[in-house]
Amino acid sequence: MRSTFVEIYYFLLALEPRYKIVLFMILALLITGVIMLTIVLRERSRKNGNEARERRIKRMVESIIQEVVFTDQDSSELKDAVKKIQRAIDSPLYRRSNMAILNDLLLYYHRNLGGEAFIRIENLYREVGLKQMALESLRSDDWHLKAKAINDLSTMRMGETLFEILQYTDDPDQNIRYEAQYAAVKLGGKKAMKFLDDLETPMSEWQQIRLLDQALKFEYELIDNIGPWLKSKNDSVVIFALILMRHLNQYHERNELRKLLYHRNERVQEKAIETAIELAYGECLENLYEVFELTKNPRIKTRVLRAMGELGGAEEVGFLRETISSSKEYDILLEAAKSLKRMGRHDVLRGYQEKELSEKSENIVKHVLDDRI
Repeated sequence: MRSTFVEIYYFLLALEPRYKIVLFMILALLITGVIMLTIVLRERSRKNGNEARERRIKRMVESIIQEVVFTDQDSSELKDAVKKIQRAIDSPLYRRSNMAILNDLLLYYHRNLGGEAFIRIENLYREVGLKQMALESLRSDDWHLKAKAINDLSTMRMGETLFEILQYTDDPDQNIRYEAQYAAVKLGGKKAMKFLDDLETPMSEWQQIRLLDQALKFEYELIDNIGPWLKSKNDSVVIFALILMRHLNQYHERNELRKLLYHRNERVQEKAIETAIELAYGECLENLYEVFELTKNPRIKTRVLRAMGELGGAEEVGFLRETISSSKEYDILLEAAKSLKRMGRHDVLRGYQEKELSEKSENIVKHVLDDRI
C-alpha cells in the first residue's frame, strides 16, 4: 500500500506544471462541491425541522386561541389558556422562535376578526408575554426588529406603549421613525401628533399620506391648532401642515399661508399656492403677483398663473393676456392661456390683433381654444 502511494506521489511530482494545476483545480472543485452539498443538506434539514416545529406549535396552540377568541371566558379560564399556550411553546433552545410563531398567529387572527374577538386577542397578546417581548425588541440594535416591534404593538392596539413608541418618532433610522410616527398617530390620535412640534428629520410624501390617512380615521377635525407646524423649521412638517390645512379648512391660518408663499423651499411654495387655490383664498392674489416677479423658477410661475385663473377676476384677465403677449417660455404661455380658458374668457384669447402675438404664442392660443382639448 505504501509503495502505491509512493508511486502516485512520484507520478504527480513528474507531471508537467499545467497538469498539476488542472488536478489541483479538480480537487478544489470536488472539496468545494462536498462542502456546498453538506451546507445545503444541513440547511434543508434545519428548514424542515423549523417547519415541522411551526406546524406542531400551530396545531397545539390554534385550538386554544380559538377557544379564547370565540367563547366568553372569565379571568381564571383565560389564565388556564395562557398556561397551556406557554407550555406548548416552552423550549430551552427555541422559546423566542416559538414566541415569534405565536406572535404571527395572533396578528393573523387580529387582522381578520373584530368586535369582542379583537379585545380578547389583545388581552391574550398581553398575557402570554408578547407585548413585553416587543418592548424588549425596542432595545435591540437591529433596526428591523425595532420597526417590527413598533408595527406589532400598534397593530395590536397596545395604547399603553405609546410613550415608549414616541421615543422613536425622530430616530436616525428612517424605517424606525416612520413606523413610530404612524404607530403614534394610530394609538394616540390628536395628542400623539405633538411629536411634529419638534421633529427634525424629514418626512417623505408617502409618509405624509400615511399619517393623513390614519388621521382621517379619528376625529381629525379636532386638530385645531396647526400654526406651530406651519412655522416649523422642518420643511416636510410645513408641507404636511398645509395638507391638513386644506382638509380642515383652517381659514384662520391664512396669514401664515400668505407668508409661506415666499418660502425659501420651492416645494413649500408650490404646496402653499395649491392650498390657496383649494381654500379659494382670493385675498392672496396681491402676494401672488409679487411671487411671480420674484421667482426665477418657471414651475412656480405656472402655479401662480393657475391660481390667478382659479381665483382671479378682471385684473388677472389683463395680466394673463399681457403674459401671453410678452412671455417667451412655452410652459408659462400655455398655463396663461389655459387659465384664461378656465375663467371662460375665450373672447380674450380670440381678441388678439394681427401680429400682436409671436408665432409660438399664436399656436399655443389656437391649441388651447381647440374644443377637443
